[in-house]
Amino acid sequence: MTQSYHMIEYIHEAPQALARTLEENETPIQQLVEDVRRRGIQRVLLTGLGSSYTSALMAAPLFYYHCPLPTRVLSSGEIPYYAGCWIDERTLMVVISRSGERGLAVNALVDAVQRGALAVAITGVADSLLAEKGQSTLITVEGAEITFPKTKSVTACTGLLMRLALALAEAQDRAAAKRLSLLIDAPKFIQQTLEALEPAVRSLMPSLKSSSYVAVVGMGSNYGAAMEGAMKIMEAAEIATRFDGTDGLLHGPIGGLDAQSLVTALVTESDWEVSKSLLEVLRRLGTRSLCICPPGLELAGLGDAIVSMPASFDPLMAGLAYITPLHLLAYYWALVRQIDPDAPAAMQTILGAVLPPGRSEPELRKDD
Repeated sequence: MTQSYHMIEYIHEAPQALARTLEENETPIQQLVEDVRRRGIQRVLLTGLGSSYTSALMAAPLFYYHCPLPTRVLSSGEIPYYAGCWIDERTLMVVISRSGERGLAVNALVDAVQRGALAVAITGVADSLLAEKGQSTLITVEGAEITFPKTKSVTACTGLLMRLALALAEAQDRAAAKRLSLLIDAPKFIQQTLEALEPAVRSLMPSLKSSSYVAVVGMGSNYGAAMEGAMKIMEAAEIATRFDGTDGLLHGPIGGLDAQSLVTALVTESDWEVSKSLLEVLRRLGTRSLCICPPGLELAGLGDAIVSMPASFDPLMAGLAYITPLHLLAYYWALVRQIDPDAPAAMQTILGAVLPPGRSEPELRKDD
């Protein structure tokens, strides 16, 4: 019997984690929006590290499309380069860290407070350093996640950021109202995705086992999902993986792929044409491909393997849904490679480098 790890439990808890997070943060988000308007905030800066950063990238299209305030997304390590011109009393600075213990993220928040910004922490740990330093805190309520590769917390955080983007929209923005309804229904869609796609992902593993190099690509919200998927495959399954935009891989980097490579393409109706072009080139180069796409797209004969989502999902929000099959892929890939996905070999070395002195990783505390 195959051993089951925490990671798969948490993947299955993602729909409930998202639903709870949205419900419990509705009032704090409305209060935050009131503060933004009262203080005359003129710009938004989202920042995080690792999967917190990918969550910001997945939510970014909703900020770009619906939030009337100019929005930028930066990794926390890059904040010091631009703080002097971007962060002041007119800035909403949203710093994201599930553990709340990442030194670069905490430093970015402290600096934002000192510069007079409206500094908001998004974290899953209420007594973390980040929560202590923020002027306002939004808590994701996914529960314990005692594994190094995070999954349900990424889903919860991405949904919370999307909710903030829609809350900042103009009152007359009807498209934002429609997307809010879609966001509220997203937990049900993710649950359907889990039930429909888990058997399909498991059945693919024998054919994917030999891949020595992986690229994950997507556009729009799926650009962030591609980065998240690449990160999880490297963290859990320890396979060298890159991420890129679908268009970015097509223009140059694709030339370095070979028959031992695998390209996982996250496809929506909006990027169907460029995705087809990529798949056609991959076929001519002899590089294998895996397509995750909505039903009904004409990709037969192009992708070596096709995993169909239960239905179409809004391209500006697609990452929230597409990370589910990517998390499943990373988990089952780890199993077929006989790797413990909860605690990969490099975990302690990495944590020793990214945590502030004297701080520990709350997610990885021992079971009671």
